[in-house]
Amino acid sequence: MGADLLKESLALYDERRWEEAAAALVALLAEQPANVSAWFQLGNVRGEQGRDTEAVDCFRRALTLDPAHARSWNNLGSASQRLGRGDEALAAYRSALERDPALFEPYLNLGRLCGDRGDLAAAARYLSAGLERYPAHPMLVHLLAAAKGDNGARTPREHVVAYFDDFAADFDEQVVDKLGYRVPKALAELVRPALGDKARVLDLGCGTGLMGAAMRGPGIELIGVDLSPRMLELAQQRGIYAELIQADAGEALERAAAGSYGAVLAADVFIYIGDLAEVFRGVARVLRRGGVFGFSVQVIPQGSYRLQPSGRYSHALAYLRGLAAETGLRELDTRAVPIRREADPGHLMLLERL
Repeated sequence: MGADLLKESLALYDERRWEEAAAALVALLAEQPANVSAWFQLGNVRGEQGRDTEAVDCFRRALTLDPAHARSWNNLGSASQRLGRGDEALAAYRSALERDPALFEPYLNLGRLCGDRGDLAAAARYLSAGLERYPAHPMLVHLLAAAKGDNGARTPREHVVAYFDDFAADFDEQVVDKLGYRVPKALAELVRPALGDKARVLDLGCGTGLMGAAMRGPGIELIGVDLSPRMLELAQQRGIYAELIQADAGEALERAAAGSYGAVLAADVFIYIGDLAEVFRGVARVLRRGGVFGFSVQVIPQGSYRLQPSGRYSHALAYLRGLAAETGLRELDTRAVPIRREADPGHLMLLERL
């Protein structure tokens, strides 16, 4: 009976049926209160439900029963981190590695957490140790470069694909429901007044289609572009795109005909691209005269672009304005906006093709 309930809960978890999965696990634990796997899985379900205090309790119950359960230590760290308990998260991730040095996730989590806290030396140590176990892993390579202050031109393609393929199923729930992601709606409100009655719109880094959903309307023909096959599958399910293309921003712009778009949009895309010169040239080429280019960025006060310890890029407004001037784009509007709850305010910029 217990094995059947655990199997049922795992299937329900995969189907994102959180309440039913939790009910199966609670029933199992009523019969088998010392079942480590059930406590661990219930902690995962509570985390998905946004009930992180309960998730912490579940992982602690699992660890009381089996202190060597490395995945419970790791997931305890994640739940603690979501609750803002950084020191507890750090200790839990370290415990996970002590119990199982072959487990991938703690290396990544420690690298990110230490980087976010400004301890770049520690971040580099954990990420380097992870690379010894997982040589050339794109996520570890990229974050190690950020921790070391290397200012590469863009996030490795393999990192973007792997990250968003893994993140796709939970993307809308995580960024919209839990993090309060606001860019698509704000960018659509900025762009719409600049469009005519009809416009062909290129949505770079379309993801699951949040930007397209915000822009959709009579006379709007949407073309979506993304590197992640799984993200494109979910965007397709929205039924709002005339075409979806698997490519990066530069490739999609290079393939498009000159003057073929009334608008090009990039919501939360440039945090993965440092050097934007190629993108600006491509956008200027594919926009018709009077067409608009709307995008979001994280801003630094000076310089051009910077790879932050988070692994994301920030850009200077002066750098963006210089690229606009070089490529025949005129600034219509620039405004600071909240991007998501845990992030610093970002900026939206709207440019027009002269």
